[in-house]
Amino acid sequence: MSLKSKDKKISLLTRGSSDYIIYIVVLLLLSMGLIMVLSASSPSSLSESGNSYKYFKRQAEATGIGLVLMYIVSKFDYRIYKKFKWIIYIACIVFLIFVGVVRNRSRWGKKMDYYCWF
Repeated sequence: MSLKSKDKKISLLTRGSSDYIIYIVVLLLLSMGLIMVLSASSPSSLSESGNSYKYFKRQAEATGIGLVLMYIVSKFDYRIYKKFKWIIYIACIVFLIFVGVVRNRSRWGKKMDYYCWF
């Protein structure tokens, strides 16, 4: 009987159009990442700006935007994306080139200029 009750609990999590197990794993990974950003950057942020939560707040804002976008994208039927696969592919390549150009112009990119391939 205990095996059947476990099956019912698991099936309650996966019932419906969303897979809640994936959401739980994503939230756990995001929270661990936020904790790591906070613990790694608070001393340097405090010495630079006087606010030890500066980088943590920026990362938390980006996390919130990402979660909202993930929820919106998950509500669309995945077969719709198949129609736009080439547009999405080209957009990803353009964004990667853009990141390479911006990184090359930033302070951090000039220090590590040998990593940029153009």
